[in-house]
Amino acid sequence: MKMAILEYLVCPVCGRPFKIECFSEKNGEIKDGLLTCACGQWFPIIHFIPRLLLSDYRKDYGSFLKKHGFNHLHEKKPGTSHTDSPMAQVQKSFGSKWMSQPSWGIGGETKSFMKEWMMKKYGWKDEKTFSASLSERKRILDAGAGLGRVMMDFCTVGKKGEVFGVDLSETVEAAYQNTKGYSNAHIIQADFMRLPFKKGSFDFIFCEGVLHHTRDTKKAFQSLLRFLAPRGEIAIYVYKKKGPIREFCDDTMRKFSTRLSDQECWEFSRRITRFGKALSGLNIDFEIPEDIPSLEIKAGTYNLQRFFYYHIFKCFWNDEFSFDENNLINFDWYHPAYAWRHTSEELRGWCVENNLDILWWFEEESGITFRCKK
Repeated sequence: MKMAILEYLVCPVCGRPFKIECFSEKNGEIKDGLLTCACGQWFPIIHFIPRLLLSDYRKDYGSFLKKHGFNHLHEKKPGTSHTDSPMAQVQKSFGSKWMSQPSWGIGGETKSFMKEWMMKKYGWKDEKTFSASLSERKRILDAGAGLGRVMMDFCTVGKKGEVFGVDLSETVEAAYQNTKGYSNAHIIQADFMRLPFKKGSFDFIFCEGVLHHTRDTKKAFQSLLRFLAPRGEIAIYVYKKKGPIREFCDDTMRKFSTRLSDQECWEFSRRITRFGKALSGLNIDFEIPEDIPSLEIKAGTYNLQRFFYYHIFKCFWNDEFSFDENNLINFDWYHPAYAWRHTSEELRGWCVENNLDILWWFEEESGITFRCKK
């Protein structure tokens, strides 16, 4: 952790500043340490990353405290066990997902695929437009940073500001390794429903495919808005509600798959991925002669695999990816406890309720992407 970010961090419980104890340093950063608050809360800094988690998201830090002579601090245990919480399942699921493929989106075909998709759906036509949009930002938040893939782009174009990547899962370990070469990058393990920052801290907030994996997408969206500065911009991607066949299959299959262990769901997803690959290999296009409004299927020419993917059940396949890279995308859908889908009317309503000006709106079969200004 860079000492410079201490001025931005506050206790996620009471909002007061921290005191810091440094146990070890390396290359000018705090490797291990402790953040304490006057309200009695304390949070460890482990392997360069402040772990600002509360309740059942926290690990047992007893051995860490003992190692550094802070045995007098005690953990406030939650009323339920860690595994009883659906959000704790999401935390574990995404940690497992990203740590199983730590280079996903960082290199190779997945990097170019994700970069092209991101630029298209967020309305950044090219690198020049992307840079112009972010180069003057002072503080950028990537809420749900994953492996730090997008953070790296933000750090490159936003050299005048500080870039904060927050994630709930142990993915922060990989994100730190991927971004540690950037002097303006800061990785924090935290829950963005209880962010450890002052209100209105950020002039740009980015949240790609994370809000729909929380207990309540709308509340999570509103939570992020509290940390957006006046005239600041927020960029969001969430799943779109699909036709009745796909919605029925999604709910039916996820009732089973979300109860599986990480490894069991990975194997379950492999069957889905093999099916997607087999359909893609057939290379069949077919015609639907007229709209079927009750099923939300429009007339037109469809590839068989893509038709299944968008209208029946998720069976992603891209020939440019390895099998496991494809499987990761299917696992990402089938395992997390929450995966809400929303309509355009819902999301536009949220923007109106929160007095946001819509700058960009993009809809595709999989989801809805929008950028708004406060």
